[in-house]
Amino acid sequence: MEVANALSYTFNSVRHQMVCGPDAISGLPRVLERAGASRAMVLCGPSILAHSDVVPRVQEVLGDSFVGLYSGVAPHSPVATLDAAVALAREIGPDALISVGGGSTHDTTKGVATLLGEGGRIHEYETYFEPPDTTIYPELSSDRLPIITVPTTMGGAELSRGAGFADRDLGRKILVTDPNTIPGYIVIDGKALATTPLGILTSTAMGQLRIAIETVYATTHNPISDALALHAIRLLVENLPRCSGLEIDCLLNTKTAACMASLGNLGGLGLNTAIAHHVGGIFDVPHGEANAILLPHTMRYNAEACADRLALIADAMGINTGGMSDDEAAKAAADGVESLRRSLGLPGRLRDVNVPEEGLELIASATLHDRALATNPRPVSDAGPIMTVLQEAW
Repeated sequence: MEVANALSYTFNSVRHQMVCGPDAISGLPRVLERAGASRAMVLCGPSILAHSDVVPRVQEVLGDSFVGLYSGVAPHSPVATLDAAVALAREIGPDALISVGGGSTHDTTKGVATLLGEGGRIHEYETYFEPPDTTIYPELSSDRLPIITVPTTMGGAELSRGAGFADRDLGRKILVTDPNTIPGYIVIDGKALATTPLGILTSTAMGQLRIAIETVYATTHNPISDALALHAIRLLVENLPRCSGLEIDCLLNTKTAACMASLGNLGGLGLNTAIAHHVGGIFDVPHGEANAILLPHTMRYNAEACADRLALIADAMGINTGGMSDDEAAKAAADGVESLRRSLGLPGRLRDVNVPEEGLELIASATLHDRALATNPRPVSDAGPIMTVLQEAW
């Protein structure tokens, strides 16, 4: 009996309760009850509070269950704002946290849950990658407040166990992997999504396209993740160009595709994610824009190790690959992503988002210890390949 080449993989699933609809926020009291909570602290950024009705809608529907608001979340979840949010949470004493916004808000909320449960500083719980293939995870307890998210972008931080916190003094992001802070309740509200500027919606959706693509060619890919990621690619490529009208059904379909990308990715990512973490953390580039700029370049870099996987991606994108070799299809996939990015009006070069050329080495140095490298299809053991991609993208 031949078993050497038999199917073998690991797929770690998580529990989520997802509620999706044009006015899903109206069901928040029932969600809070299912979480076994009655004292909710809401976290958001100052922009969403000032320029939309989403947070007031949340506060109104919660009624007496709303016990406090932290509205100081900043892009890339700086350590200082995390510490301020933790201090307020300790003062208020909530039994649940509600994150309203995008990835920075969701990451800050996860950090609050981690530090309320563990104490200390977030640096003590950093996940660290040692090239070429060693990832070091700290020991963590399971004592966490439940997290409910109301996402207002197409990003998928609400579906991941990871979080990143910018430390300007260290010149990099502190990356934490705490599985007990995975939000158990996701409330996808169409009217809330429609309040977000189009550029943020499209760039964060491109970030989710990156997750789907890296899931397909990560070294940990498997049939289950393939099914979710490839279908997410199909739906994102189909729906993204139609988001400009901010039509609620299209936004909900795009967000669902974005969620599928994250649900499929429970094994590993790659070079694009690793670099984008530090492009954003060091130079304040929005995570979606960093991913959109870098993605064609990292796909081309990885093609020599996974052209057959990139051919699957090209097919999912609707590219006619008939008569193409895997190498040709891989190139077509990368070119297709670049064309999609261009059609959405997103920045195309790192210099366009104010990353200085002299800062590329700093990004490469920080990236070398990012955990996402552990599952890249082409092993990265020094800063050379990272610099090559950065220079091409600059």
